[in-house]
Amino acid sequence: MLRGQNIGPFHIEKELGSGAMGTVYRARYTEDDRLVALKLIAFGLTGNESALARFEREAVILKQLKHPNIVRLFATGKWKGTPFFAMEYVDGESLDRVIARRDRFSWQETIDLGKQLCAALQHAHERGIIHRDLKPSNLMITKDGVLKLTDFGIAKDIDVTAITGAHNTIGTAAYMSPEQCRGEKTLSDKSDLYSLGVVFFELLVGRKPFVADSSVDMFLMHVNEPAPRVRNQPGCLDIPQAFDTLIHQLMEKKPENRPRDAAMVLEALEEVEQKELARLSRGEEVAKARLVDSVETAPMDEKDLEAARSIRAAGKKKKLKKKETAFYRRGWFVGIGSVAIVLTTALIFWLLLRPDSPAEMLAAIEKAKNPDAKAIAAKKYLDTYGKSTDPKLADKTEWAKGIYWEGKVAKRESQLLKRHKIGLAVEEGDDPDAYSKTMSALTAEEDGDVVAARRTWAKLIETFQNDAKEEKALWGWVAAKRLKDLTEVEAREKHLEKVVKDSAFEDRDFKLEDEMEARAAEAMRLERFGDGGRAFDRWERFAKDIKGKQELRVWYLLAGKKIRELDPKKPAGDERKTMIVEKLRKAEETFPEAERRGDRIMARDARNTCRDIRDLYADDAPLKDEVKQARMLLQNNPK
Repeated sequence: MLRGQNIGPFHIEKELGSGAMGTVYRARYTEDDRLVALKLIAFGLTGNESALARFEREAVILKQLKHPNIVRLFATGKWKGTPFFAMEYVDGESLDRVIARRDRFSWQETIDLGKQLCAALQHAHERGIIHRDLKPSNLMITKDGVLKLTDFGIAKDIDVTAITGAHNTIGTAAYMSPEQCRGEKTLSDKSDLYSLGVVFFELLVGRKPFVADSSVDMFLMHVNEPAPRVRNQPGCLDIPQAFDTLIHQLMEKKPENRPRDAAMVLEALEEVEQKELARLSRGEEVAKARLVDSVETAPMDEKDLEAARSIRAAGKKKKLKKKETAFYRRGWFVGIGSVAIVLTTALIFWLLLRPDSPAEMLAAIEKAKNPDAKAIAAKKYLDTYGKSTDPKLADKTEWAKGIYWEGKVAKRESQLLKRHKIGLAVEEGDDPDAYSKTMSALTAEEDGDVVAARRTWAKLIETFQNDAKEEKALWGWVAAKRLKDLTEVEAREKHLEKVVKDSAFEDRDFKLEDEMEARAAEAMRLERFGDGGRAFDRWERFAKDIKGKQELRVWYLLAGKKIRELDPKKPAGDERKTMIVEKLRKAEETFPEAERRGDRIMARDARNTCRDIRDLYADDAPLKDEVKQARMLLQNNPK
């Protein structure tokens, strides 16, 4: 804690916040008593060249920016070898805190903030600087309502080589552009415009456009799922249509479909504001005019009333009395009866032919017993209510669309897997390019070549997913589903690796209840122990047992990936026994040495070696003596 200390000419008053890269303090410049925000790199990163380069890069970028809506850089320096720089101190709070307190903003407030942010972005973009991490926590709002763009820590100057490598995703997942999520090497200022659209959506709706359980799922949603419309969200019908359209354009998947630049967005915001204010002004004038008309009518005096009575009396004519006709033969009764018959008939037809209510149709989707039946029920709902502007149905309609596509994709995927299994050639009606790439990707999956499969699926998504024709779009949607599964393979692999490492780190026996996880973890432990040959055998047996079971496809893909990576021959036979004997000898020598030194880590590692031998080779007859020795060492050297 540096509070009360001096760093050069700056006196630290309080900590404002900290993150992985460093800490920001409120400090006072002792020479003129000015408040500044002083940013120091984290002490643990002073020897990290990449972190130092990124930290210094932020100062270089800030030095180029001089705009009322961007925090200013005042000075840079080093304190005890630790780099720091002083910035403009913003007396206010970050926009994410305001959102947490306010829930949502009016469209007028959002446009006011948006105009300031667009001006800041245009200033940066004109100097070749892309922020790359635009989000509410990086936007400060002063007490006077002035917006300040901050934190250029991962900003990219397009005139120099990027610090981060190609295909690395930088930024915060919920606000990242599709091209950032894909890890594209070359980003343009339109990446910031996409993030701007996400910020607008959150301000107006009170939540982000996409919600996911993991960063990987969030990436896929940004890349594949169409952005929801603001006006379709509950309580957002008052948002001007033109503003809704602008936000949707900002969140277009392809950069070329977004507005030209931030200046163009600023002009559009001003135009929306002017038109809406003019419309509201006209409405107020009309309301006033009607009010005047209603109150300026003078009351009638007694003479006026007498004249009116005379006029009405003069207009009456005597009528001849006619013989009364039975009421049921009179014209009015016959007319009413005819209308009643027509209405009753129409009502019967309407009751017979009327569509089910949205609630009934949605319930039918949920009750359907298989993906195909669910897709049919969802299609019926979408045909009837899919274009409804009722905000209460917006979320349900999006859900139904997902169910519909899920069913269609499942059916097409099943067909393609069968065709791949028996090696059918392209058929009439298939897109030859899509079919060829699909078969190639499925073959790569079978071979455990996850990298090649991912690359091919990604090409299919880019080419076909947004095609206006459903049959063509299906190729892309199947690819998106398969790609999501491949992403899950990597996530599951990392999860299991962590479980294995955590168990070893915590110095405890390893146990998993789920059969699939337990089998995969055993193979991973063998690999970690150094027995790649036995790990290969375990993965191969695992893959053989679950082959063809679609519900276990992710496990099958993981097994294929590991089989491709491992050497099936090393170690084998005597080599394995020699390795295990040597590991036991070292463990046995380690325990007394660890006790003498009081080194718990040495003892923990020795126990983990014994646990691996005890668990992984329990059924291996040639190694029964070694397994027994491992058990004895664990018993004699408890945690």
